[in-house]
Amino acid sequence: MINKLKIIAIIPARKGSKGLKNKNILKIKGKSLLEHAIINAKESKYINFVTVSTDSKRIQSIAKKNNVNCEKLRPKIISGDRSSTNDAIKHSLKNIMFKPDYIVELHPTYIFRKTQTIDKAIELLIKKKNYDSLISINEIKNTCHPDFVISMKNLEIDYKKSPTNFNRHFLTKRFNSLGLILISKFSSFQQNKSMVGKKCIGFVVNNSKEILDINNKIEFEFAKEIYNKNIL
Repeated sequence: MINKLKIIAIIPARKGSKGLKNKNILKIKGKSLLEHAIINAKESKYINFVTVSTDSKRIQSIAKKNNVNCEKLRPKIISGDRSSTNDAIKHSLKNIMFKPDYIVELHPTYIFRKTQTIDKAIELLIKKKNYDSLISINEIKNTCHPDFVISMKNLEIDYKKSPTNFNRHFLTKRFNSLGLILISKFSSFQQNKSMVGKKCIGFVVNNSKEILDINNKIEFEFAKEIYNKNIL
């Protein structure tokens, strides 16, 4: 059934980045972050069209060199720091002849993302027919958990659940959203103008290596070290 569906992967990769200059074209093990994402998408059992959304001619050139669609550059009005990725996806869909059943959004900053993870997420959403979208999430198991929130008044802190006296096993289950994988039915995206629809599944990914998101120099150097030495 899945192989009869039209599934597009859209990789948003604009040129601007405050945290890490030119991050999408920085290389790890001879390939740019963008190229790692392209390989991810092309190796999927289910994705049958890949396109890159960018405002950069250099990124456009890399995309075309890797034989994926990137014909029309994203306009400046939807390429700034505050621009919505949903607008970039809308622009991509408007400028291709391919009409998908499902849209998969893959950010280049997750270079350890496994193609098998993408395929499992696709399988889950298609299986759950009553749902219109999926977002990758991971369980919070550290002191960023809301149960450890500190409030302060006049320099005095209220720290009710310090890790020193609170058993982590009793934490309520809470999750972070990840940009690792987002999937939406095309019909839902058209209606809601968003990758997150009205009935969205959480797809749990807890692999610490896979969820590493590169957005600054320290994270880039850390990812490069992990990749080169095959650690974690």
